[in-house]
Amino acid sequence: MNKLLFSLKAIFYLCLSIFILVGCEADRQESLYDPDAPKGLTPEIIAISPVDGTLAGLGEVTITGKNFSSNKDEVMVFFDTERAQLLEATPTQLVVLAPNIFGDSIKIKVVIHKVELFSNIFLYKLMPPVLEIGKFLKQDVAFGIAIDVAGNLYVSFDNQEIKKITPSDVTTSFVPKTTFLLAHNMKMGPGNTIYAAVAGRIRKIATIDPDGIEGTFTSLSGSPRDLDFDVNGNIWVAAGSNIYLVKPDKSSTKISSFPILLRSVRVFNGFLYVSGRDEMTKEAKIWRAEILGENLGDTEVVLDVTAATWLEEANVLCVTFSADGEMLLGTDHPNGIFIYREADGSHEALYNGLIEGDIYSMSWDDGPYLYAVRQFKDEDGNIIAKILKINMMKEGAPYWGRN
Repeated sequence: MNKLLFSLKAIFYLCLSIFILVGCEADRQESLYDPDAPKGLTPEIIAISPVDGTLAGLGEVTITGKNFSSNKDEVMVFFDTERAQLLEATPTQLVVLAPNIFGDSIKIKVVIHKVELFSNIFLYKLMPPVLEIGKFLKQDVAFGIAIDVAGNLYVSFDNQEIKKITPSDVTTSFVPKTTFLLAHNMKMGPGNTIYAAVAGRIRKIATIDPDGIEGTFTSLSGSPRDLDFDVNGNIWVAAGSNIYLVKPDKSSTKISSFPILLRSVRVFNGFLYVSGRDEMTKEAKIWRAEILGENLGDTEVVLDVTAATWLEEANVLCVTFSADGEMLLGTDHPNGIFIYREADGSHEALYNGLIEGDIYSMSWDDGPYLYAVRQFKDEDGNIIAKILKINMMKEGAPYWGRN
């Protein structure tokens, strides 16, 4: 009897187990989750441009690939852990604004909403647009700068010292004490020799050779403010309201005069560019004249600074050029440096909001970097100087003394 009851119970529990299993299977078949359902096509990065990297926070990056989306709400692009601003999206191409992070091996990946896997990873370079460089005391004020063919920067300070800053930002004393107080502007000349415009009690073009030994190239009756070499090795000097030509044999001649006090000169594309300002009338202009051997052709106004409402009555303190012909204006405007294009008169602030005003002098290296000295007053009225290294992503116009 007991064996019969045990057998009946065993059969009952077996049937109950089968019933439960069948019910569970029915439930599974009616579930919304299907483990075999498609998980979406995984995005794939094939190429990224610009291929050599771009500027952090400013550059646009184009990502070419597969399985993206035209719906911008479905697309996320990450640079390491930073999500980039998406500007354009198609199934095969994404355009983003690079986030403000720096590095040589930043990991870029693409994520598509409702797609299980993110893309393959591309390593990319983001560079800072502007850096402060140089090690010097707060009270030491920088003035003229020059750069040699190796990319070393030489800076004249108002304590009669010239410092050298290497491309890796190592600062050393190149000339501990010059005979002159300071050089308003400097250019690198033949033989890796620095030529300096020295004004004040001493009015001359000073030289500093590669060993840091100072000499005098020539003395002038005017007070030199700026200088630049032409293709023939002649030096064009702005001194007071006059332009002087200083030849390789050290002889000098006054070539022309202007109605205002001159601040800067720059040789570009066969022309001499001159800028200046009349402190009494506030008239400020930039002229150019063709270089005709040892003379100048007729002068023409390139930019009426006073009438340029976009400069908001700012002073142009220095001028240089990029290799493609854009004029760079160093100013005391809050935006610091402006780009001006002669061909159509267009203009814009360089890296708007990243460079402050009072740009005293500028000089390019042989690569993509523009160096600038910024002089400004702190809240206590003390003059402070900073040296900026600006990545222009293109080269500057030639300096014929260096080249």
